[in-house]
Amino acid sequence: MPFLSRIQTYILKECLSGLAMVLGLLVLAILLIDVVEQLRTVGGDVAISLLDAVRLSMMKLPLLVEQTLPFALLAASMLAYTRLNRRSELSIIRASGLSAWRFLTPVIVLAVALGLMSSLVLNPFAAKLAESFEFERARLLKIGQEIAAVADNGVWLRQGDDTSQFVIYARRVEDSGRTLLDVKMIEEQRLYAGRQPTSDFAFVRRIDAERAVLNDGFWQLENLVENLPNQPPERKDSLAIPTSLDAVTLLDKFASPNTIGFWDLPGFIHETRAAGLDASRYTMRWYSLTAVPVLFVAMALIGALACLRLQRLGGTSRLLATGVLAAVGLYFFTQFSASLGATGAAPPPVAAWSPPLFVLFASLAFIAYREDG
Repeated sequence: MPFLSRIQTYILKECLSGLAMVLGLLVLAILLIDVVEQLRTVGGDVAISLLDAVRLSMMKLPLLVEQTLPFALLAASMLAYTRLNRRSELSIIRASGLSAWRFLTPVIVLAVALGLMSSLVLNPFAAKLAESFEFERARLLKIGQEIAAVADNGVWLRQGDDTSQFVIYARRVEDSGRTLLDVKMIEEQRLYAGRQPTSDFAFVRRIDAERAVLNDGFWQLENLVENLPNQPPERKDSLAIPTSLDAVTLLDKFASPNTIGFWDLPGFIHETRAAGLDASRYTMRWYSLTAVPVLFVAMALIGALACLRLQRLGGTSRLLATGVLAAVGLYFFTQFSASLGATGAAPPPVAAWSPPLFVLFASLAFIAYREDG
C-alpha cells in the first residue's frame, strides 16, 4: 500500500512545483540584492571586481536560503492550495469524502522532510560556506588584527594594530571571558623597509603569566615571566598590556553560531564549556535547529489554512493577509524567544520549542474545529 494516495501525491506535486518556483525567485532576488550589498560594503573599502562580489554572495547564499526557507514553504503552501481552490479541486476532494487531515498530509510530509534536510544537510553546508565567507571577506578587507578561537585544549586569541601583534594562549577562561588562566603571550613588531611598512613581523618578547584579567583598555597580567631576546628571563608581579578588546566583543569573536554546523555544535558546546566560556548562544542554536521541522510544519499549515475557504464564500484575501501576519508574528516570536535563550533568560529547549509547538497545536485545533467540529 503506497504511503500517499493518488490524490495526496497530486497535491504533493502541486506543493513541490510551488516551492520550486518560490525558491527560484527567492534565490535570484537574494543574489541580486547581496551582490549589490557586497559591492557597497566591501567595495566601499577596497577595490573588488563584480566576480569577487558574486563569489562572496555565493558563499553567503546557502545561509540566506536556510533563513528564508520557512517563508518559502509558507508561500509555496499558499500558492499550491490557492490553485487547488481556484480550480474547484478542493471542493471535489471534499465531496469525494477526503477529510482535511488527508489533503493536508502532503504539505505536512513536505514540511517535515524539508525541515530535516535543512537541519541535517543544508545547515552544515551553509555553516562551512559562511565560515569561508567570513575568512574571504576578512582577507579582502585585510582584517585580522583581532581573532579568537576555541581549541581542544584551550583558547587562542590574537590582537594588535598596524605596528604590533599579540598572540595569546590561555588554558582556561573564567568570569565569562574576562579572566584568562595559564596565559602565554607572544608579541611581534612590524618590520619597515625605510619608512614603508612591510608584511613581515619580528619577535619582540614572550610572556608567561599565571592569570590575565581584562580591564578597560588593557590586560592586567599577574605572576608573570617576561622573556626578551638575548636577555635572561625576568619575573614580575604584574604587567599591563594595552588592548582594544572588551568582554562583549571578546565573546563575540570566539565563533558565530551561524558558522558552526549542526553536527559540530555538540562538540563545540562541550569545548566552549570546558574552556570556561558561556555556551548559551551555541546551545540555543542547536536546540533551534532540532525544532526546525516543527517550525516548518507550523508555517506550512498556516499557509494551507489561509487558503482552505471556498472561493465563492469570499474573504480569501483577508485570510491570506491573516496567514501572512501570523507567519511573520511566529518568526519574530521565535527570534525573540531565541534571544532569551541565548542570554540565559530562558532555558534553551523551552525557548526553541515553545513558539513552533504553540502555533502547531493552535493550527491543529483550528483544523479540528473547522473541519470536524
